[in-house]
Amino acid sequence: MVETYNAHYVSLHVRVSNKAAIHLYRDTLGFKTEKVEAKYYADGEDAYCMKLDLTALREQIAAQREKELEEDKAAAGSNGVNGAEAGTEGVDEGEAVGDVGRDPNADAKKEKMVKVKVGRALGVGELVERDESKHT
Repeated sequence: MVETYNAHYVSLHVRVSNKAAIHLYRDTLGFKTEKVEAKYYADGEDAYCMKLDLTALREQIAAQREKELEEDKAAAGSNGVNGAEAGTEGVDEGEAVGDVGRDPNADAKKEKMVKVKVGRALGVGELVERDESKHT
């Protein structure tokens, strides 16, 4: 959540009767109970509103990223390579999209595609209708 969404906290609701979930969130993962929301669920049961503060994790990730940047700079300096050349900036790791980077002979190598009938075009709908009519 921190790395992907830059989240500051995570919150959730859990039934007050769900002891296993409460144990997991509070005792194992470190969530704190913020408040009790009366009649939160459709059946009238209350819910704990729980929250996990991600500040410490955010700081840890930021420190790790800073350390990695320093290590990259140090490695680039000892190799006589500038920072842009040392990193992976500009490196294309993905598959070709569209015609860019496509092998011009790839079409000759591909198997020929054949259209086939499925579903109602194959008569499945009629079979289902017949089966249903037998049971009525």
